[in-house]
Amino acid sequence: MVEGRSRSDLEQLGHAELLGLVLELVARQDELSAANAKLTAENERLRALSGKSSGNSSLPSSRDTAAERARQAKERKAKRVAATSRTGGPRKAGKQKGAKGYGPKMSATPDATVEHRPHCCSGCGAGLHDVAGEVAERRQVIDLPEPRPVITEHQRLSCRCDFGATTSGRFPADVRAPVADSARVRAVVVYLLARQHIPVARVQETMRDLYGLDVSAGTIDNMYRDAGRKLKAFIAALTAVLRAMVVLHCDETTDRVGTATVWMHVVSTRAYTLIHASWTRGHDAIIEMGVLHRYRGVIIHDRLALYWKFKTAKHGLCGAHLLRDLEEVAVVATQKSWAAGLAGLLVEITRACDDARIAGHARLAPALVREFTARYDALVAAGIAANPDPPRGINRGYYQRKAYNLVTAFATRKQPILRFMNDLDTPFTNNQAERDLRPGKIHRKVSGCFRSIEGAQRHAHVRSYLSTTRKHDIGAIAALTDLFNDRPWMPTAA
Repeated sequence: MVEGRSRSDLEQLGHAELLGLVLELVARQDELSAANAKLTAENERLRALSGKSSGNSSLPSSRDTAAERARQAKERKAKRVAATSRTGGPRKAGKQKGAKGYGPKMSATPDATVEHRPHCCSGCGAGLHDVAGEVAERRQVIDLPEPRPVITEHQRLSCRCDFGATTSGRFPADVRAPVADSARVRAVVVYLLARQHIPVARVQETMRDLYGLDVSAGTIDNMYRDAGRKLKAFIAALTAVLRAMVVLHCDETTDRVGTATVWMHVVSTRAYTLIHASWTRGHDAIIEMGVLHRYRGVIIHDRLALYWKFKTAKHGLCGAHLLRDLEEVAVVATQKSWAAGLAGLLVEITRACDDARIAGHARLAPALVREFTARYDALVAAGIAANPDPPRGINRGYYQRKAYNLVTAFATRKQPILRFMNDLDTPFTNNQAERDLRPGKIHRKVSGCFRSIEGAQRHAHVRSYLSTTRKHDIGAIAALTDLFNDRPWMPTAA
């Protein structure tokens, strides 16, 4: 080893010994260089992670730091101030002047009326008990009735005719036991579970506090299971309707069955939602749903590899994801020009598409399309030039990989990325699918994990039903009551 040796000691060494020391130093230098490269890559990765937020990645807003939330709030405020109202002035927060209000409306048929008469004249002090009064002002108070269950007894009568034969009446189909819960009671229980994501123990507490009903955990589970069974025809009809849609939004997110990961997949539109639970995130889960196999419409997604396997479908990429990716890459000085340029171009194209729709046009003007396409190609070419191949034996760093992969996607996936420009029926983002999946994240936070994949699938199907009926302005309680009365709302092809 060189360490600990003086210069005189080294001068006394022979040629072979010196050569050995040099080789040892070279090997040591290689080790240190490899360790330094590893630490540099790890440092770059950690810096990238610390810089991620809901604004430039797929992280949820709940993961943002206080500083990042403050920055985003400041940015939103700046956008509000920059926007102009119909009068041309800066837009202020809250209700705008002249906008229609949506406060509670007075009922024309109140359930009860209470008169407040004056007892004596405010001027002379004379009594006013016998004087007819007129309504000077009306105010109404909305109250809730005291919660108490309404119990209806069903009696099956037997009748004997003159010839001695006895005939008994029949109970209705939903009167299945000596004491049975009505369809509305079951609907409220399932609503609390699937729509409000309340755990079973708190559903028991809620039913007791609100309605004075004691419902066991086993009964609650049976109600939920019964709802899942009754939805088979609805799910089959919904699958058939979605297959006939021109544009579909697709996405997926995780949940838990015990300690294992389960995937919730969604295929949806503005009018319909289908959610499916599966152990896998991959192609097989989508095939199980039965919608995208041999589908020939447009699939809007976030570049996940499994969606590209559906060759018969056309593809559109989520612009919101692309803008977040571009923002993350633009923090690097060498990548800022093309990344920020592409982000600005996508926003500009989106505004042009919105203006065309408002004007009632079926498509953008050809000259405008050619201009946008030329600018797109030039920015992508600049991005490729900014990401040359690294020297042989050198791997790209974190940001280098992100930038290279992103500009490559813009180069090879040009048609899916710009589909929203060439087809105004194709939306710019995949926000519809993300909105339809978001309640699942709330369920996981509030209710915790599922106990079985069957329970996850049951929840997915009930959520599909409630989301779809809500999109058709049907209240959840009414929809679930109809379900338990064996007449569920059914989707029909347009």
